[in-house]
Amino acid sequence: MIKKFDGLLSTVEIWAMVVLTLIGLAFAFLQVVLRYVFNTGIHWLEAGLVTALIWAMLIGAVRAVREGYHPRVELLPGLVGETARAVLNFLAIGGAFLLACYFLWDSIFYASFLDMINATHPELGIKQVYPFLIVPIITFLMLIRYGLLAWALWSDPASHAPDATFRQKVGDLTDKGIVD
Repeated sequence: MIKKFDGLLSTVEIWAMVVLTLIGLAFAFLQVVLRYVFNTGIHWLEAGLVTALIWAMLIGAVRAVREGYHPRVELLPGLVGETARAVLNFLAIGGAFLLACYFLWDSIFYASFLDMINATHPELGIKQVYPFLIVPIITFLMLIRYGLLAWALWSDPASHAPDATFRQKVGDLTDKGIVD
């Protein structure tokens, strides 16, 4: 069940990053052509470009949790025994999980505030809450990823790197045909 869920989540993350990056690049290309070839432009293209690329990068941050790309202190867990390492890993993942919970609560509160005051994006001409919705979405996905890491650590408390343990348990994405 967790393998299928991870595969689905990984597929969504990868496709979202690719599509949003391509949209950003298309907007940038169109803006350059319009500006330098036709001496004109579309006022919302710049904001659309920035929004698409920020969304792609934030989804990449969720992906980095799975792959173990976020920086962490490696020295201390290597110097202590298995029990202390498990406690440190649980504290680290638990702290990250609680921080993501706070960010989720705060982003939902702020999104509801933006919706309540009916703020409009100055360049895109849409409600400001729509581009901002990526923040609660990302923090929710972070909670899922940290929850999966906690599951991997719970099943192997002596693990030096819970993200590597998780990838070992669910398999590499190249084995599933998701990434070549």
